Amino acid sequence: MLYAVILAGGSGTRLWPESRQSLAKQFLSFETNRTMLESTVHRLSSLIPMERVWTLTGQSMIGLIEKSLPDLPQDHILAEPAARNTAPCIGWAAVKLFRNAPDATMIVLPSDHVIQPDAVFCNTLQFAADLVEEVPERLVTLGVKPTFPSTSYGYIQRNRNSPLESVAAEKWKNLTTAFNVVRFHEKPPLEKALEFLKSGNFGWNAGIFVWKAKTILELLNRFEPEIGEHLNIIADAVGTDQEQTVTERIFPLMKKISIDFAVMERAETIIMLEACFSWDDVGTWCSLDRLYAEQHDVEGNLAVGSKILAIHSSNCIIRGNDPKHLFALLGMENIIVVQTQDATLIARKDCEESVREVIEELKKQNWNEYL
Repeated sequence: MLYAVILAGGSGTRLWPESRQSLAKQFLSFETNRTMLESTVHRLSSLIPMERVWTLTGQSMIGLIEKSLPDLPQDHILAEPAARNTAPCIGWAAVKLFRNAPDATMIVLPSDHVIQPDAVFCNTLQFAADLVEEVPERLVTLGVKPTFPSTSYGYIQRNRNSPLESVAAEKWKNLTTAFNVVRFHEKPPLEKALEFLKSGNFGWNAGIFVWKAKTILELLNRFEPEIGEHLNIIADAVGTDQEQTVTERIFPLMKKISIDFAVMERAETIIMLEACFSWDDVGTWCSLDRLYAEQHDVEGNLAVGSKILAIHSSNCIIRGNDPKHLFALLGMENIIVVQTQDATLIARKDCEESVREVIEELKKQNWNEYL
């Protein structure tokens, strides 16, 4: 039985001024009229019905999720009592699923990625699920083939010379290839990212995982026994009238740690499937160059949501909030302009990773209305 656990917390600070504390990245719209969260659920609909979809989020986002996903059962919105990173929250979701369905297979995925086509993505997830059914101890992750030496993504090193041989791998051989994972690498410096790109043995870590709920709980108990003990206390309270009280008391006590550090960098039986679909995590505004590649003018300028008149200007991105609003550029190169109702960002493309500094300065100035 397949279940989707969608990570719908976080804020996406590099997408300020559209992404705010009150409207996080996953509630923005890009390639369709749907929000990224809505697109994530819709993308899975042929594989997983809504009654088997769960979300993990923060307390402040419950209302936004209820509005975005009105058909999602309310008790499937797991709102962390405190932010503890992905290992505790994924463990919490695994506890809930295991209590409802001891043989549950979890697909854990972010809510803020752009992926196409849906059918290929779902087939890849089914391949992953088949691998887990073959060997329940397996952890399966999806690796995206790098197209440039990114320093913003983690990397997965695979055993390229030895593709996995199994019944499931044979069944899905015309779709993609499975490899044993050698190790995970954190976001590298540029020189190392270039090495990874040239070697051909690495995939970007898309943060998409498939495993048995039982298996991930066993591994959390093994590698992070303190987290395991806390999860066991919560598990004992699931389904009782003390569940909420116990969860609110115990969850904030758990160690802050990602699932990558807690489990993926330590586990032995990890399989990587090469992504055979297009993928973008829309991490910065320069992602629009990739999402709307066919809409650039001859000088590489792009306007999304507004009109543009570009004179002696090249490689600029405009993101507006009014289709009738005209941005006139004169002598501009490699800049980003993002307009919202109350704030406008103007930045060089090579400063896109520094948008977080704007957030920090707004906090220092106590300009909280812009956060």
